[in-house]
Amino acid sequence: MEASKGLAALLLVAGVTMALMDSAGAYVFYAGGRDGWVLHPSENYGDWAERNRFQVADTIVFKYKKGEDSVLVVSKQDYDACDVNKPIQKLDGGDSVFKFDRSGPFYFISGAPGNCQQGQKLVVVVMAVRHCPPISSPPSLPPSPPPTSKPPASSPSPAPVSHGPAPPPFPEPRPPTPAPSAAPVPGSPPPTSSGAGISPAPTPIEPPSSSSSSSSSSSSYASNWSLGKTLLLMVLGASFFA
Repeated sequence: MEASKGLAALLLVAGVTMALMDSAGAYVFYAGGRDGWVLHPSENYGDWAERNRFQVADTIVFKYKKGEDSVLVVSKQDYDACDVNKPIQKLDGGDSVFKFDRSGPFYFISGAPGNCQQGQKLVVVVMAVRHCPPISSPPSLPPSPPPTSKPPASSPSPAPVSHGPAPPPFPEPRPPTPAPSAAPVPGSPPPTSSGAGISPAPTPIEPPSSSSSSSSSSSSYASNWSLGKTLLLMVLGASFFA
């Protein structure tokens, strides 16, 4: 039983001293922390406001007893002078709730006579709204151009054509033909074999030259002339002696 009461007290203190988040995502702050909207809080209102961060749409709650105190929203001049005669807005229903509808400073003072002069006053500075750029889909890229056909590879230039007659093809090597065997010349030595299956070429017989022929003819003619002359002398001598 005692543990349940202690847990409930801790939850109550945590709800008073800490900022809570409502269903809309905004925070709810309790002015002065656990002490509430009182004359002499344990923590100065200025220090409490400096360690918190307020944004547009957040809410601040002033806890006090109805009829004993009130909350006045005033200008900076009235805040500095603690003037309670012309407030911008007056909250006196007890546990008053104020919602921040803009950024900038807000000035609060107590409506009880003399409390503002004793330090029951609060300045809340609401942070400016930061507009985040909407998340947009990435820009669509332009369609890629169709692939262009590559130019044909340059073929090597043909060799210059000669207009002259084409050279004859190289003759294929032919096997050596055996030389015809010549009739053996009388008085010449028999041929000897210089290789397997190949007879040596016969020695050519040179024909007699024209000078030899003429000399031979002259010799024959001289011989015949001498012979004829001898025969004639013999005939003449025989007829003389007869």
